[in-house]
Amino acid sequence: MLVAAPTHPLAARAALTPADLRHERLLVNVPECSFWMAGDRILGAGPERVRAGGVPVMRAWAEHGLGISLLPRFAVADSLRAGTLVPLDLPLPDLSLRLVWRADRERLPGLRDVLYAAARP
Repeated sequence: MLVAAPTHPLAARAALTPADLRHERLLVNVPECSFWMAGDRILGAGPERVRAGGVPVMRAWAEHGLGISLLPRFAVADSLRAGTLVPLDLPLPDLSLRLVWRADRERLPGLRDVLYAAARP
């Protein structure tokens, strides 16, 4: 979901396009992050990328009005319910996370169980 603080100027606008976001601050992690890559694909080079850190930091900064962020629905569900974030009205394709692990790490205790649990809807 593309989210922002309820006080963000784009929060009340309908039918946004990527061009509407070209002067915004997109809160991101690192270029290798799947959400950074999805942002590049969906929004193009327009929004300024601001490295905020991991998902909890990106969410918190967006809640405080420091920018917009593209985050998984499960990561912002509580903030949406609390009203500290709102979804921006920009059509987004369905995005999926992929979990992979290295064969040489398969014997780590509990790893397989954690990955399978994370993969359940």
